[in-house]
Amino acid sequence: MPEGSAAAADAVAFWESYQGHPYALPDAVVLGAEDVHAIRAAARDAWSVYARVARLLRALPDDGLEALGIPAAAYDVVRLRDERAGETLVARFDFLRDGDTYRVVELNAETPFFMVESFVENGRRARACGLRDPNDGERELLAGAFAAALQPLRAGARIGVVATNVYREDIGTAYMLRDLIASVVDADVVFVPVHELAVVDGEVCDADGRLDVLYRCYALEHFAADRDGGALFDAVARGACRLLNPPSALLLQSKATQALIWGLYEQGEFFDERERDAVRRVFLPTYLDRPEDGASYVRKPVLGREGIGVAVLDAAGAEIARGERTIRVYDAQPAVFQRYVRAPRRRVRRSDGLEIDGEELTTCFVVGGRPSAVGMRLGGAVIDAWSYFAPVGVR
Repeated sequence: MPEGSAAAADAVAFWESYQGHPYALPDAVVLGAEDVHAIRAAARDAWSVYARVARLLRALPDDGLEALGIPAAAYDVVRLRDERAGETLVARFDFLRDGDTYRVVELNAETPFFMVESFVENGRRARACGLRDPNDGERELLAGAFAAALQPLRAGARIGVVATNVYREDIGTAYMLRDLIASVVDADVVFVPVHELAVVDGEVCDADGRLDVLYRCYALEHFAADRDGGALFDAVARGACRLLNPPSALLLQSKATQALIWGLYEQGEFFDERERDAVRRVFLPTYLDRPEDGASYVRKPVLGREGIGVAVLDAAGAEIARGERTIRVYDAQPAVFQRYVRAPRRRVRRSDGLEIDGEELTTCFVVGGRPSAVGMRLGGAVIDAWSYFAPVGVR
């Protein structure tokens, strides 16, 4: 670990609040062991479908990538296959509990946050409530996955964990990942604010020199829009720098991939019987155009994040709920329409003592293709940046 890393990490304590708004709930939600098993089983089944379709996505022509919302500057790099990391190394499923079933809301395959909450804070808070942490041991397995994906490294290799330095969540997540990676590899592992990255003579650098690997807490489509994005992608294509998660993760991140999966299922194409059964059980009907079938749908930008631009539509197509206000970049994206399922509601206590009713969003990470840490957020009909972190524990 580079000198001063521990002090820097300690300076960014866990964010109990978000812009003055309570974020972490003080009481853990009790799950049964069977609930944890069902969440991970849903993640296993859903991941098997995504892993199957990944090869198809990388073979799409340019107009197919455009339909997924992929920026043109990234067309070549998203088609690359990273043999050590796979299509993505660390991803997070968001699920809605629908009766006894967990349904995929989306796959955060690109730059999944909620990592500090799931791999670190959840255990502290569950144990404080006298409960067992369902994620016990998952942090160590995450570290092992990083070690396996990063080897071999050249002597004197440098790894940059890249994020904006504006938001405490971004910085805190980057510090956690920096220290975790540094504990399992023989390399100089540093936090690099994204604005300090540069491409010099074909090499990706920070102020101290060449970077061999970038672990990204910064979305690929943002890189594509940045001034040096094209040069960065060229360096990746030439093998001068690796990106983790790999660029192909953006193909899985696109919510249009969910529409493709559902379309192939409805047409009886591509998937075998086991995969078709998985789609039927854990996916929600998702389309590129809103069906006129009298059902309610959720409209989502294909590369939207944090609930921005997401709206719940009634049977007539009128908005009845929405997440954070949209911004221009999301307005310009294609959208998908996903069948609306009302999430279970739960009454909880905030850190300021106020009791609230929230809708559940259940999460499960997938690390190296294996279901990993589970978690929960609570909020409104659309989970956004203002929703709450609910620790989970097992009696």
